[in-house]
Amino acid sequence: MEVKGVNLVVLPVSDWAASREWYTSKLGCKPVEEYPEDGYGEYTLGGGAAIGLWALPKKCTVLHGDGAKLVAPLPYIEVDGLEAAVEELKALGVEFVQVLSEGEYKTASFRDPDGHVLFLFELAR
Repeated sequence: MEVKGVNLVVLPVSDWAASREWYTSKLGCKPVEEYPEDGYGEYTLGGGAAIGLWALPKKCTVLHGDGAKLVAPLPYIEVDGLEAAVEELKALGVEFVQVLSEGEYKTASFRDPDGHVLFLFELAR
């Protein structure tokens, strides 16, 4: 598996509009894409990485598929060949919570030893 890098870190936020204002005015983050109706936006931090602000709950729950709360930052690790990366990590004993292949990208979530949720993702081509 070749990791391309951490492309995005998503932060669950209680007030999307207030968080958006803070990150853009205080840190100078620039919008990449925004979906105010869904309480979500991605903002550049410079150098290619982005931060996502995700209002919880809106159309989703604060609980992940296995019941764990999503309260910590959620790193998205970009890979080429998501299915192969999932199989490689499964062979190493990593258990996946959810694998999705819909929309603009594919994701697979798993946990580290402390229970933090991490995501592998690949842009759909």
